[in-house]
Amino acid sequence: MQNIKKTFLTSALIIVSIFAYAQSVNTYSPYSRYGVGQIPTRGFASTKGMGGISQAVRNPFGINYLNPASYTAQDSMSFILDFGMETGVTKYETLNQSAKNGSGGIHHVAISFPMTKWWGASFGIVPYSHVGYKIKDYETDPILLSSIGRIKYYHSGEGGINQVFLGNAFKLKNLSVGFNLSYFFGSLDYINEIVYPADKQSYYANFKERNSIVIGDVALSIGAQYTLFINKQDNNYFQFGATLDNESNIRAKRKYFAQSELSGNADTVSFKDSTYGHITFPRNISIGAAYNYKNKIFTSIEYSTQDWSNSAFLGVKQPLSNSQTYRFGVEYTPNRNDLKSYFKRVNYRFGSHYTNSYIKINNNQINEYGVSAGLGFPFRNNTRFNVSFEWGRRGTTNDNLVRETYGLVSFSLTFYDFWFIKRKYN
Repeated sequence: MQNIKKTFLTSALIIVSIFAYAQSVNTYSPYSRYGVGQIPTRGFASTKGMGGISQAVRNPFGINYLNPASYTAQDSMSFILDFGMETGVTKYETLNQSAKNGSGGIHHVAISFPMTKWWGASFGIVPYSHVGYKIKDYETDPILLSSIGRIKYYHSGEGGINQVFLGNAFKLKNLSVGFNLSYFFGSLDYINEIVYPADKQSYYANFKERNSIVIGDVALSIGAQYTLFINKQDNNYFQFGATLDNESNIRAKRKYFAQSELSGNADTVSFKDSTYGHITFPRNISIGAAYNYKNKIFTSIEYSTQDWSNSAFLGVKQPLSNSQTYRFGVEYTPNRNDLKSYFKRVNYRFGSHYTNSYIKINNNQINEYGVSAGLGFPFRNNTRFNVSFEWGRRGTTNDNLVRETYGLVSFSLTFYDFWFIKRKYN
């Protein structure tokens, strides 16, 4: 009965999270206008505190969906539920202006459970990309200003892509291999509007258009991890990991709506259209290596690359480029089994990353770098509350572009319990 209640609670949490995703605001960035939007540092709070490393991470008390081979690290009698949220603030700067904005909401919910001693599985919903921006501009042409007045132009975007994954992993001695079957879904919505001065709206029609790309399709990724023990008894070993996200042509539908209207006039003209096609998600390759010393020090480096330069969005090319990311992370735990000092059992995490993003504007590739720190607070039965803070900067003020400086706080509760123990009663 206890397990049934927990299963029901987990299922309800996942369903609520899926619906809440539609209400969450996850970014405000003009760069999210391009491609599939802004692709943030992926993973959960435990790994985000270490620069977002993932490839060589095998945590028996957490979920690492970014390398599905890690699912076999979990104890064969246990169950893990991870629920997380994020909040942050970003400062935007040009050569002569600056502004701030905040965002936040539910980030993820995931579960992981063993099938046998050599077979593990996981399921969850996570964000893949975000779209969110609001830009207001005014007419600067002196001829139009003198004849019509101050025309306003509004540009905004919202939405994003979410990922539901179902993964399995299999272990043979020191080698684990796994796969994630993912369903990508969401909507990328772009709105443009032209508003004429109030005294001119009887002669000039205000105009508004909404361009939405709705996607829904499956994709496959595979991963592998290998452990090279130096001293198995002391938990002294090297860990190697890699994943391949296969190139996928994701089905998409473009919905277009436009409307023009004269103020105080019945003359309203509208137009609707829809087309079907694909968005190409290019092949993504990630590799990483880690070293673990007596379960006290864990450090890792990794590299990933994904070439978006040839990707088409329903047949239309965008200013995208080859993306490359470098990550470094370290975790220090003084004594995981200390019974006297609580803080000796706390995980202390640090990391950094550098990314050549896939966005290229006016021959400027939008780069990003960041540093992060985090803590893992243990509770009963290896349950942990994880918190991480990431500070970073992306973009440049050159060529009338925008430089963003952001701070992001991530929280997650990693609930760990033994669900499959048969209890005996006398």
